[in-house]
Amino acid sequence: MGELTACPECSAPAEVTEVVRLGSTHGPVDHARVRCVRRHWFFMPAARLVRGEATEPVLRGLAR
Repeated sequence: MGELTACPECSAPAEVTEVVRLGSTHGPVDHARVRCVRRHWFFMPAARLVRGEATEPVLRGLAR
């Protein structure tokens, strides 16, 4: 299982399934493929991922 984050669309728990570095005009940028438990998929800059304690309330809310 990959790193956990919050879904950018619905804030449900999501898994980072892949991280790649892509070139840009301002140098390389890390991008992540994210899949949420509600079946949303994203390919987005890794810098926009929600990490750490910010995902804990999301996970606690799902346990109800």
